[in-house]
Amino acid sequence: MGGFLFFFLLVLFSFSSEYPKHVKETLRKITDRIYGVFGVYEQVSYENRGFISNAYFYVADDGVLVVDALSTYKLGKELIESIRSVTNKPIRFLVVTHYHTDHFYGAKAFREVGAEVIAHEWAFDYISQPSSYNFFLARKKILKEHLEGTELTPPTITLTKNLNVYLQVGKEYKRFEVLHLCRAHTNGDIVVWIPDEKVLFSGDIVFDGRLPFLGSGNSRTWLVCLDEILKMKPRILLPGHGEALIGEKKIKEAVSWTRKYIKDLRETIRKLYEEGCDVECVRERINEELIKIDPSYAQVPVFFNVNPVNAYYVYFEIENEILMGE
Repeated sequence: MGGFLFFFLLVLFSFSSEYPKHVKETLRKITDRIYGVFGVYEQVSYENRGFISNAYFYVADDGVLVVDALSTYKLGKELIESIRSVTNKPIRFLVVTHYHTDHFYGAKAFREVGAEVIAHEWAFDYISQPSSYNFFLARKKILKEHLEGTELTPPTITLTKNLNVYLQVGKEYKRFEVLHLCRAHTNGDIVVWIPDEKVLFSGDIVFDGRLPFLGSGNSRTWLVCLDEILKMKPRILLPGHGEALIGEKKIKEAVSWTRKYIKDLRETIRKLYEEGCDVECVRERINEELIKIDPSYAQVPVFFNVNPVNAYYVYFEIENEILMGE
């Protein structure tokens, strides 16, 4: 798997005491106009300040489009400072790929500088749930002063399917396609596609060398999303976590690996269910059963901890599909 070495280095970095003191320390130029900052791969902790995800920005002639806002107001402000180290052009749009805390908690900082916040309309469902505020309080216990200033900021522009955004590049206006391909990692995943550059900002739909979390969306339709991404044939794919994926071969490997894991998990759970295995039985057996299918799963970081959690959620999806005759 292409991102394995990067992931290994990330883990080594993550468990050292040397976390980035500012988001800008991870700033990297990806193309002439695209830049990214890269969080460590681990759970949110006080030590990492919640900087566990990636964010990207595109510098056009008449302004900046940002993809994802990181996981606190302070980190959002650091992301803006990182952008300002590259350009003073106005930040016009923030696209939030999905309303998980590590991707939208920094949105308030972007509203303060006048950016429109674009997201799927599911964002309103998320932030209106009492559980979202309870989760915020739980984050506050972990992050303490690092979460100061953070608010559950709603989007200002929403979509249910597709939306085009235009920014000037040279004498023409470049089209950025904001697309809801299907329910996947959450019910409201969106991607940003730059068709003439074949660049895709995928959020958390594609994973490379690590397990996706399957507890918030729909694993069956997630497979549809991955098939659609393969049809797009991106040249560069920029995920919500991990390394930037450059080149069709590397991208296909990552997308195919994500698809294979989800498919293997679903098929194994269906088989166990039909054998009379209940949810606790599935949780106990799922690691062993998947390793039988592909021994390399045992080498994937956090497989033994996260895979049973995924199995718990997917079990009820499979049960519902069977009961509905699907």
